Amino acid sequence: MKKNYSLPKDLNQALKDMEDAITSSSLDLNRRFTIEFKFEGLKFNKIGITIYKILAKNNNVFLTFADPGAVALAKRDYSDIKDKIYTFKSFNESNNINNIDSVMISIIPQPYDFDTYEPMCENYSGVHYSLNPKFEDANVGIGSVIRERRKNFVKTWNNIYYIQPINKGALMHIFPNNWLLFKEDNNKYFFKKEFEYKPDNETIFVNL
Repeated sequence: MKKNYSLPKDLNQALKDMEDAITSSSLDLNRRFTIEFKFEGLKFNKIGITIYKILAKNNNVFLTFADPGAVALAKRDYSDIKDKIYTFKSFNESNNINNIDSVMISIIPQPYDFDTYEPMCENYSGVHYSLNPKFEDANVGIGSVIRERRKNFVKTWNNIYYIQPINKGALMHIFPNNWLLFKEDNNKYFFKKEFEYKPDNETIFVNL
């Protein structure tokens, strides 16, 4: 993929960049991918459906949510695919959990969903995309078995798309390219540096 050293001008361009990353990920040997839009006020169900439409061109795709309320809302809004929508728990209990040729999209799993989310992920045999996941929990005690379990779980996921405005800049990743850091100056963003892996807060601060 050709490297893109500019930020998307709007959400539509960001979604196109995301589609490019998803297409590239189909050639990757990993089976767990994250997609992250770090903005307030986004309608994540709509982004999830966009991902669904991209993947459903060539795959049998399922959508999973944490709770029955979210599932009911999604089934109402997208009734044409209501048989493809599950909670984490119900999908884990379905026959589809063993479908190695399928693809699953999970919508914004949170730390408090871990007890139902992790078992589903561990049992699932297909390719898995997680939209805006938050796996780790700051309330879990340092050095605890649960914290280590969560950390090991996080390591099994590879990011393919990421975009986030930060203080005096922005951070972006479009797989298979490197992570790109941009500096903001007078409301304009200029490419600053690229990284092989996601830079931590200290690295970002030093480079901005």
